[in-house]
Amino acid sequence: MKAVQVTKFGGPEVLVYGDVPDPAPGDSQVLIKVEASGINFADTRAREGAYRGGAQPPFIPGLEAAGTVLAVGPKVGRVAAGDRVVVFPAGGYAERAVASEALTYRLPPAVPFEAAAAFPLVFNTAYHALKTQGHLAAGETVLVHAAGGGVGTAAVQLAKLWGARVIACAGSDEKLAKVKALGADETINYVSQDVAEEVKRRTEGRGVDLVLESVGGEIFEKSVQALGMLGRIVVFGNSSGQPRKVDEAALQGMSKVVAGLSFGGLRAQRPDFIRAGCEELIGLLAQGKIHAVIGRTLPLAEAAEAHRFIASRASYGKIVLKP
Repeated sequence: MKAVQVTKFGGPEVLVYGDVPDPAPGDSQVLIKVEASGINFADTRAREGAYRGGAQPPFIPGLEAAGTVLAVGPKVGRVAAGDRVVVFPAGGYAERAVASEALTYRLPPAVPFEAAAAFPLVFNTAYHALKTQGHLAAGETVLVHAAGGGVGTAAVQLAKLWGARVIACAGSDEKLAKVKALGADETINYVSQDVAEEVKRRTEGRGVDLVLESVGGEIFEKSVQALGMLGRIVVFGNSSGQPRKVDEAALQGMSKVVAGLSFGGLRAQRPDFIRAGCEELIGLLAQGKIHAVIGRTLPLAEAAEAHRFIASRASYGKIVLKP
């Protein structure tokens, strides 16, 4: 089969498209014909070798895919050959991929494969950031950083669906206009505006109830300032690579909370825990209450170009690869 491999750690040029052996499902695994696979910022970090204990080259990257079941292991009972599914695979940048049955979900006919492939990681991350760790309640105000990215576009939709007031933050007016169309109540351009000052002004000095933060550095510090009494920050990434400095006095004085989230950790260690949320999200997707925002669709052979596009920070929403 054709696949994209990380041949060594480095830039997008280390992604090589070529022939590799077909995978075979283990006892509790599912083999799928990949119709589409999603690209995530985490894939670029894995390519760079930025994860301690991560895969070593050569390996096939890709954390999410959608397609049709070709075969199942003898201990698999939830799905069968011919089923449409979305999976968290062992290497999604390929024509075929295997996944644990515990990380395989049936896909309703109403959901296209491209939308399914663009949805699992970002919507599940947003779901657990808002609900599990953020304890978002209807009527609260949430500040979403990097709102033009995959998780950001998902979080804006879910927060609005659950009755929150959404303030979206991004670095370009073009992205903010698109996020506004998704349902954001207000927008802040962090390049030309001071996030903390804008939040205080727009909330009449009260601050927001919840911040979703994946940037780090100064953005984290501004987020703490933007929080109101009993406010929560959920940290789920560090795209800037800058450390976060926690002012304990600032947290304690207003009873603020900083919580961490690793959906990758939940996926690996608690697949049972994430199943209900993922199935709920698939249902919302099928009903048209949420939708995957796809910025570009490229052939599998152009995975390196997709990674370059992500690095340019010009991307909006998700990038999808088609074998």
